[in-house]
Amino acid sequence: MKKILSKRSRIVMTIIVAIGILAWHPILAGAEEGKTIVYNSSGGVVEQVVKKVFAEPFEQQTGIKVVFTAPVNFAKLKAMCESGNIEWDVTEIGPEDMIRGKERGYLEPIDYSIVDKSDFLPGLAHSHAVPAAFYSTVLAYNTKKFPAGKEPKSWADFWDVNKFPGPRSLPNFPYTMEIALMADGVSPDKVYPLDEERAWKSLDKIKPHVTAWWTMPAQPAQLLADGEVDMAAAFNGRITAIQKEGVPVALEWNQQVLLLAYNAVVKGAKNKDAAMKFLAFMVKPELQAEWVKMIPYPGPSKSMYELLSPELAKTLPTNPEFYKLGVVRNYQFWAENEERLMEKWNAWMLK
Repeated sequence: MKKILSKRSRIVMTIIVAIGILAWHPILAGAEEGKTIVYNSSGGVVEQVVKKVFAEPFEQQTGIKVVFTAPVNFAKLKAMCESGNIEWDVTEIGPEDMIRGKERGYLEPIDYSIVDKSDFLPGLAHSHAVPAAFYSTVLAYNTKKFPAGKEPKSWADFWDVNKFPGPRSLPNFPYTMEIALMADGVSPDKVYPLDEERAWKSLDKIKPHVTAWWTMPAQPAQLLADGEVDMAAAFNGRITAIQKEGVPVALEWNQQVLLLAYNAVVKGAKNKDAAMKFLAFMVKPELQAEWVKMIPYPGPSKSMYELLSPELAKTLPTNPEFYKLGVVRNYQFWAENEERLMEKWNAWMLK
C-alpha cells in the first residue's frame, strides 16, 4: 500500500510541475514578458482589492505587469487625449464620464474578440467600456419600527405616510425622480424615458415628509443607525455594512435603482491589446466571485452566482432574483440632462 501511494504522489507531483511549467513558460502560456500597462484607479481599498484579485494573478499568468495610478480624473483624461501624451492604458470611469469620453473620442472601442461578453447580464456590453461594479439605491428601513409583515415593500409604501408613518430621508439630487415615478405607479421598465412632469408632481407629495435630504453616501445609513429616520433611500452596501454591526435595519430589493461603474481603455493607449486582455481577465466568473467576497459590488457576470454561497448571493444587487425587479439608470439621459435638471432641482428645493 505504501508503494502504491508513493507512486500516486509522484504522478500528482508530475502533473503539478507540468501545469506550473505551462503557466509560467512565456511561449507555452502566451505570456508577454516585459509589457506593462498603467491602470488609473480610484485608489484606497478598491485599488488594493483590484491588485490582489485581478492584477497579481494576471501578471503571473501573462507576464504583463499592471502598475497603478490614482485618482480617477476626467480632466486629466481629456488633457492626455487632446495632447497625445497618453500616460494610462486602462481607467476606471463613471458612467456619465464614460459617455462623454466616448462622444469626444477619449476611449477605445472594446474588442469583444478579446473580451468575452457571453456571460454578461443583458444589455451590459457597452461599445466603449466594460462594467466593473454594480451597486444600487434601495429602500432601507428600521425593522423595529416596521417588523416582518408590516414592512414597506415599494416606493409607493415609502410615499404612504399614513400607513408607514415616521421621518424619512431621500437623496438631494434630481436622480430621485426615478424613485418618485415608481412611487407614483410607474413600473421599473417604464421609468425611461423619464416623465418629468409626473415626477415633479410625485415629489411635491413627499417633500413635506422628508426630514433629511442627503448628499453623501454614508448619511442615510448613519441616520438609520442613529434612529433619526425610520426609512431612507440608501446604497445597498452601506445598509449591508450596518446590518453586520447589529443595527436593526433591512432593505427592500424591489424597485431598486441599479447604478454602474466601468473600466475603459484610453484612446491611443501604448499597450492597447494588453489592456483589452486585462479587461477580459477581470470579467472571468471565478475572479468576479472572489471580488464580491471583498467588495460587495458585483460586475457583469451571471454565472458567478454559481460560485457563491446563498448567504452572500442574497446581499448583491445583480442576483437574478433581484436584478429583474429594478431599473438600470439611463446614463445617456443624465449625461444630456443632468445640468438642466440640477438647476431645476435646486430651485424646487428652495420652494
